[in-house]
Amino acid sequence: MRARSRPAREAPAAPEGHPRTAGLVLLGRRDYTTRELTEKLQTRGYEPAHVDAAIRSLAGDGLLDDRRVAAAHVRTASQIKGRGRLRIARELEARGIDRAMAHEVLARLQGDDESEAILKILSRKRWPERPTLADRRKMFQHLLRRGFAPDVIAKALRGA
Repeated sequence: MRARSRPAREAPAAPEGHPRTAGLVLLGRRDYTTRELTEKLQTRGYEPAHVDAAIRSLAGDGLLDDRRVAAAHVRTASQIKGRGRLRIARELEARGIDRAMAHEVLARLQGDDESEAILKILSRKRWPERPTLADRRKMFQHLLRRGFAPDVIAKALRGA
């Protein structure tokens, strides 16, 4: 039996259209950070120089705004998903938001919001009135993974 030869892979064809148009289509679906949109367009095969021009144009028109994306992410992650500051900061950094901007946007979060989020999690998890040491450790680890600071967790667990 003869081995089949694989056809030679062709270089990906250059995408049709302008990267700004592709960027508008993507932004119509959801908000992207500058880095995310740049990577997305370059992955689609647009030339880096054309992508940079499109990104500058979209940002200049106010259609691409990292601060707006960061604020929306913080709102969603804290209020809807119940995540803590530390995890949100890591997520923002992963999305390409610089630390200074992430710190600025996270500063708007109230400390009480985190305590309330922890209390919501405890009520959802049916936290016992008299938790054992093992229960406390397990919940402490769970809340750490959700991105809450250890001192905030300890204070909330004492108060609960």
